[in-house]
Amino acid sequence: MFRKKRIFPGISLGGSPKNEDKSIWQATMPGPLSSPYEGGTFELSIHLPPDYPLKPPKVAFRTKIYHPNIDSDGGSIGIDILKDKNWLPGRTIKEVLLAIYLILGDPQLDNPLEENTSNMVKTVARKWTQMYAMGPAYKRISEELKSLEKSNPSYANAGLVDGDMFHWQAAILDLRGTPYNGGMFQVDIHFSRQYPNEPPKVVFRTKIFHPNIDENGSIGLDILKDRWSKDLSISQVLHSIRSLLKNPNPDAPLVPWIAHMCKTNCSEYDTTARSWTLKYAKG
Repeated sequence: MFRKKRIFPGISLGGSPKNEDKSIWQATMPGPLSSPYEGGTFELSIHLPPDYPLKPPKVAFRTKIYHPNIDSDGGSIGIDILKDKNWLPGRTIKEVLLAIYLILGDPQLDNPLEENTSNMVKTVARKWTQMYAMGPAYKRISEELKSLEKSNPSYANAGLVDGDMFHWQAAILDLRGTPYNGGMFQVDIHFSRQYPNEPPKVVFRTKIFHPNIDENGSIGLDILKDRWSKDLSISQVLHSIRSLLKNPNPDAPLVPWIAHMCKTNCSEYDTTARSWTLKYAKG
């Protein structure tokens, strides 16, 4: 049975899956925090030459990655400790992997393998991480974005924030017949790597007077919580949010005092909601 040994938080190392060649190893490592690679899981192959440890191992990324010190086609890694002239026989594979992990967060821009990435564009590196190192969520999210852009629904629009497929901003539209008419309400949408098995995190960024939306922008909508289904789409989520604005649910409030007003004094509720819409949602 193929097992990997954790040698550092998030980094694991193991032998050949079939245990047929003890000179072939595999490793996985996470992308460093606060880097374009954060959230990604990267696979590496390690080949020990016959004269190891007198000669360095051959280490390469199996997961595609956009980085100035890593060849984008073959995954070769351009760091000094893996060069024959700099290799020390006493150096361990653990030390090698830690050195590779460090260059992910701190590229060696004076010694690039990829000239066109020596001035690394963070948005491109981030996009590659999402495409190749973050599992099937990227494909599902990108398909939903294309579908939403193609259908161009009247009730909402959406787009990426800084080119990040896992972070969208959307606007809830077409609120005729409500005190929110004429307002444009911005919501932030964050997807996890487990999407669509986990619901997206959706919050209002525009202040709104509503019994089911609190001062932090949290939304009291069951499909974003316990009634989420992986068969739901963001288009359906946005439509449900718009329906909630048109038909508040004061019997399951996030803001009880607004819910009480909604149930007992509709005129005052509508007047206050219109006032907030004019103040916060009309730019």
